[in-house]
Amino acid sequence: MLSKVLGAVGVVLLIAGVVFAIRPVMVDGRDCGSVFQPEKGITPMQCDPRLEARGNLVVGLGTSGFALVLTGFAVAAVRDRRTRVPS
Repeated sequence: MLSKVLGAVGVVLLIAGVVFAIRPVMVDGRDCGSVFQPEKGITPMQCDPRLEARGNLVVGLGTSGFALVLTGFAVAAVRDRRTRVPS
């Protein structure tokens, strides 16, 4: 059960990271683009810190989601191995 919960939370964090990466950043009504595709040309100076903060958020969500998914697989593998090996 723990491995399924860890995997599900990890997948939710990965999906949240993708959503935040695709979602555009707006500053004072101007579009700055998204983390994956910043707006071309000259953008307001306020766009740089907002895009950087959004990028850090995306990296954090993606890394933690991936770590939780791997932890879920590891917990499942350890439990499966314990049930196979007689004690």
